[in-house]
Amino acid sequence: MSKTWTNTTKCCATCANWAGPRIEKYGSYAETESPGVRGKCYAGVTADAIPGPTAMAGSGCAKYQKWGALK
Repeated sequence: MSKTWTNTTKCCATCANWAGPRIEKYGSYAETESPGVRGKCYAGVTADAIPGPTAMAGSGCAKYQKWGALK
């Protein structure tokens, strides 16, 4: 089941530092296979499991930067 986040949602799936699998939709959405998909954080934020934080994590992250593919 895929999950979509808007460009105003602050989470790993919309963050430039997150390397998990995602696609950009219409410049306004980030979509992942599921909310639990994981990816490495290039800002060095650790997670409770490898390979890194889930797409839905990071809502309070101080290292958040909006993904450049989103408007």
